[in-house]
Amino acid sequence: MLIIPIADDEILYRRVPCVEGLYIIQAGGAIKVSSAAFSDRFFRPSVNRAELCHNDPGETQGDPSDGVVSVVTGDVRSIDTVVRNDGKGNLLQTFGVDVEPVPIINHPELPDNPAHAEIHLIPTSSNKAVFRKLCERLAQLANERPWDIALQSLF
Repeated sequence: MLIIPIADDEILYRRVPCVEGLYIIQAGGAIKVSSAAFSDRFFRPSVNRAELCHNDPGETQGDPSDGVVSVVTGDVRSIDTVVRNDGKGNLLQTFGVDVEPVPIINHPELPDNPAHAEIHLIPTSSNKAVFRKLCERLAQLANERPWDIALQSLF
C-alpha cells in the first residue's frame, strides 16, 4: 500500500462519541467539543483523513449518535503552545506537533481503515500534563469550525 504524506491543507476528522465529558453544552445551547474528546491512552489521537474518506464525515462515525469534528492539518502542525515547565514555571521543553498517516490494514481486531492517521508530539512525550495541553489546543481548533456531524442523541 502506498502511503501518501499528509498535506497541510488536508482536513482531519475526529469522532466524538455521545459520552458525557467529551462535549460541553454552553449557556445558550451551543455544544463545544472538550479536550477530553482528543484523549488517547497512547498519547496519539486518531483522526481520519477526509479526502481518503471521500470527504464524508459519516465514514468516521462509529455509531449514528456520534458527532464528528474536524481540524486542518496545517493548523495542527502550527501548534506551538505545548511546553513542559518545571515546578517553578520555568520552561524546560517545547514540543512540535505533526500528523502521520497510520493506515489500518489487516489488523486482527480493527476494521481496515486506510484513512487513519495519528497526531503526535515531537519529541514523543507520555507526560500527561504536556499531552493535556495538546488536547486543549486540538479542541480549540475543532471549536473554531462547525461540527461536521452534530451529536444526535442530545436533540
